[in-house]
This record gives sequence, structure tokens and C-alpha cells, in this order.
Amino acid sequence: MPVTAPTVLGVAPAAGPRTLLDLFRPEASEMFKGFGWLLLTNLCALGVPRLVNIAVDLVEGRVVQWPLPLTPTVQSVVGCIVVLSLVGALVRTASRVVLFSAGRDVEQALRRQLFAHLGTLSQTFHGRASVGDLMSRLTNDLTNIRLLSGFALLNAVNALIILVVTIPVLLLIDVRVTLLALIPFPLVIVVSQVVSKRMFLRTRENQDAIGALSAVVQESLAGQMVVRALSQEDAMAARFADRNDRVFDASMRLARIRMVLGPLMGLMGSISIGIALYAGGAAVIDGRISIGDVVEVNTRILQLTWPMIALGFTMSVWQRGQASLSRINELLSTRPDVVDGEHRRAGPRHRGEVLVQGLTLALGTPPRRVLDDVHVDIAAGRFVGIVGKNGSGKSLLLKAITHQLPVARGTVAVDGVDVVDWHLRSLREAPGGIGVVPEDGFLFSATVYENLTFGAVDVSVADVEAVVDLVDLRRDIERMPAGLQTVVGERGVTLSGGQRQRVALGRALLARPSILLLDDSLSAVDVETEQHIIASLRAVSAGRERPTIVMVSHRLSVLRGADDIIGLADGHVVERGTHDGLLKSAGLYATLWGEQERTAALQARVAAEVTT
Repeated sequence: MPVTAPTVLGVAPAAGPRTLLDLFRPEASEMFKGFGWLLLTNLCALGVPRLVNIAVDLVEGRVVQWPLPLTPTVQSVVGCIVVLSLVGALVRTASRVVLFSAGRDVEQALRRQLFAHLGTLSQTFHGRASVGDLMSRLTNDLTNIRLLSGFALLNAVNALIILVVTIPVLLLIDVRVTLLALIPFPLVIVVSQVVSKRMFLRTRENQDAIGALSAVVQESLAGQMVVRALSQEDAMAARFADRNDRVFDASMRLARIRMVLGPLMGLMGSISIGIALYAGGAAVIDGRISIGDVVEVNTRILQLTWPMIALGFTMSVWQRGQASLSRINELLSTRPDVVDGEHRRAGPRHRGEVLVQGLTLALGTPPRRVLDDVHVDIAAGRFVGIVGKNGSGKSLLLKAITHQLPVARGTVAVDGVDVVDWHLRSLREAPGGIGVVPEDGFLFSATVYENLTFGAVDVSVADVEAVVDLVDLRRDIERMPAGLQTVVGERGVTLSGGQRQRVALGRALLARPSILLLDDSLSAVDVETEQHIIASLRAVSAGRERPTIVMVSHRLSVLRGADDIIGLADGHVVERGTHDGLLKSAGLYATLWGEQERTAALQARVAAEVTT
């Protein structure tokens, strides 16, 4: 029986790193067409030196071999040169259009594959990856690969065609002159090999520096409100300047190599032309060749020289492309640690049962246990609260339930089925899947309506209006300039923290989840609003499609009415019970409750003193 390739949310991860052959294979037919035009271009260009030779011989009054059925005159030869040049220009344009378009197709396809692959990687990867660096790889590095696939490949093939066609013609004119004129070219090859290795390292260093700079820019722009609130503009400017200096230094180290390579190639070409003139002049004196032959030899040497001069820049583009491809392959080689299982929902909704038994998670480098032998069972339709101090593992437990983190088989189950066996789309997809509302309340740069309905299926305007009331957004919407059609800006920057959280909660509710996980997702709203929302959630959920609600909260007052409260400490479940029962047990929950009561009393006293 064939083994099915793993998928993540129904999407197959990238098969692995790409080679240049992998990139070019889908564009093979177009590239061969472009190479055909390129060959015709060079044939036109390589015919010109022969016509110049004939023209010089005609001026000298020598007898010439003329293949065309026309009287050989200088005018007719010049006309042929003009025609060849025009045809060459047209087919040169055609070759560049075809090959450069193929390079853009390679870039587009690879960007699509890379973006899809990043979507298959779990939070373990995205938690340690830099957004700025990923953006740099999806933009700058792919641009370099496009140049490698188009510009560099065109010039490399062009140089190969010129070498293969020109050298035999030169040898037919005069072997001794040709061999002497070509003496500098092996030195060019040796220098290219030496420089190429250093150029790859410098290019990779430069691309890494650009990625680090992109990360700083992204963080600075995304955190402008924090930077300004804390007056850290100078600190961020200094951090940017440091990364910018590193990019400058890396770019200059790369530029110095390119600066040496280009003129060196030009020097080799000039020396070759000088040798050809000297040796050709001696051959004319000896009577072995004509002056026209000398002119043709030097013209063809010049045609060989230009690819050599361009070799430095072509090598730079090639090495940039290779370095960028190695950075892209680092991502494509990363395997997802959470993949789809085979099990799918039998009905439209989960029943809502959650079972955690013996769950242990170790994260970080070196690995550190963040959850240790956790046992939790949650019946369908229950309202369960999770409490604990910062770092106790509350959020990680929710991520384990949704299988956002890799868990051992047999430790987490939903509706009696191991989460490892669940197809991730079936486990999470709306309607009827697992809904998650994180604390940050991330919103997209779109309208309030579009953010609310993101991920929802078959919702009406009436559904949206009902949810707006449920999450207590009505007054906020009425004050917005365009109501539900108000654009909230990137990450919801135009909204307050509480507004963002309530929009995010509304988004989850419109997906009609059977299990709703709230990760301290109302921490930015006031106590009364939070209690009103939770009461509304339980009231509106008391019907046929009542979801299971699991809520992490540092504000314990909202959990007083929970069916169960679970206390976590250092990754362990240390207690479980109702509000009243846990207060009597005088454990973790009672301690946290007492701290909050004392804090509330102190705040009330201070407020009273201020008012009097």
C-alpha cells in the first residue's frame, strides 16, 4: 500500500531543497526557445567580422570569396552588415524577452511554493523565526534567484556560444596568432575560480545582514506606539544604525571583490587584443594572412573580450543567486513537526469533549519541560477556567489541545480521538471546529466587518449584528466613522486594546466553534464588560449548539461561575475544583484570589482618598 505524503491543513509541505535544475525544468521549453533566439543573435553578430574582412580586402583590391549572387562591393558589404545588425537586434530582444520572462516565472513559482511551505510550519518554527528575515527571503533572495535564472543564465550561455563558435573560426584563420592571443584567457578562468568562492561567502554574509536589517525595520515600524510612549526613538535609531552599518560593511566587502574582478577581466581582454595585433602584424609581414584577416581576428577577440569583461558582473549575479538559493533551501528543508492525521469529523460539529492525560512538553534549546504529566478531562458544554502565575504553562496547554504544538500520541484527545490522528483542517475548521482567541487580538488591515467574518462560513449581516451586541461592541461601532466598514489599520492599530480583543472574540464566535479556547483574551477590557460578555456567552450558548469553553484568565472574578477551575504551577496541575471549593482548600487559587482582593481593596482606598 503506497505511503501517503504528509500534509498540514491539507497542504503538502515542500518536497525539500531546490536545485537549479529543479527551478529550470518547468521552464525548459521556453528556455530552449530563448536559447534558439540567442544562438541566432550570435550567428548574426559573428558574421559581421567576416564581412569586415571582405570589405578590407575589397579596399585593398584583393580577390574575395563572395557567397551572395551580387557583385561584391564595399557598399553591398556595408548593406549586409546593416541587415545583419538589424536582424541581430530583433532576435536579441526576442531572446531577452523569453529568457527574462522564464526567470520571472521561476521567481513567481518559487515564491508561491515558499509561502505555502511557511504556512505548513508550526508555531515552534514561527516562534523562533524573525519576520523581517523571512520577508527578506521572500523578496530580496527571490529577486536574486530571478536574476540568476534570467540575466546570469543568458550571459553564461551567450559566452559559451561565442567561445564555441569563435575559437574554431580563429584557428582556421591562423593557429599561431590565435593561440598567442588566447594566452590570457586561462588566467581569467583561474582567477574566476578563486574569486568565486570568496564571492559566495561575502554574498551570503551580505544577504544575512540584509535579513537582520529587515527584521529591525519591521519591529520598529510595528512597535512605533511603544517606542514613542517610552521615548526610545534614539535607542531604535542606534539599533537601526548598527544593523545598517553591518549591511554597509558586508556590501563593501562584496563590492571590493567585484571591483577587482571587473577591471582584471578588462585588462586580460586588452592584453589579448594587443597580442593579436602584434602577432597578426608579424603574420601579415610573413605573408601568412591578409590585413583583413588581422582585422577579423581582432574583431573576434574583441567579441570574446566582452563576455570576459561581463563575466565579473555575471559571476556576482550568479553567486548572489546561489547564496540566496541556499537561504531559501534552509526554509524548504525545514520539516513541519505537526501534520495532518487521517481522522475527520463524522458530523458538522465536535461534541466538545477534551481529554489530556500525561501530557509533557519540552521546548527551547536546550529543551526545558514546560508541561509535566498534565491530566485534564473536560466534558462537552462545560465552562472551565485555567489559572496560574506567568509561565505556568496555561497558554501552552491550549496550544496542545488545538495541536499547534507537537504532542506525544496518547496524551491529548478531542471527542475520544487522539489529536495526532485528527486532520488539522477538520479539527479546527469552521463551523463546528476549535475556536481560539489569543490575548493579542491580532487583526488584519481591513474593515471591522471583514475582520469579524474572517474564517466564518455562511454568516448573514444579522449574525454579525448579533455578535456585535454579544461582545459589547455596539457603542464602539456607532462611534466609528464608517461603522462596520471602518478600516482598522495594520494589526488593528486604530483600535484600543479592548476593542481589538472584542473584535477577535467576535470573529471566533462567528465561526460557531464547538470548543472555544480563550487565552486571557479579555484582559484589556474592564471587569464589568468582561463579566457581561462571559455571561452572554454562557446564556446564548445554553441551546443546542452550546460550546465547550476553556478560559485562561488572570482576572479570577470572571471565573467564579466556572464549572471547574484548574490551577497550574510550573507545568503541573496542582488543583481542580469550583470557586468555593478551591477557596476552602487554601491552595494556589485561594492565594491568587487573596492577592487580587487585597489589590482591589487598596485601589478602592486610594481612589476614595483622591476623591476626598
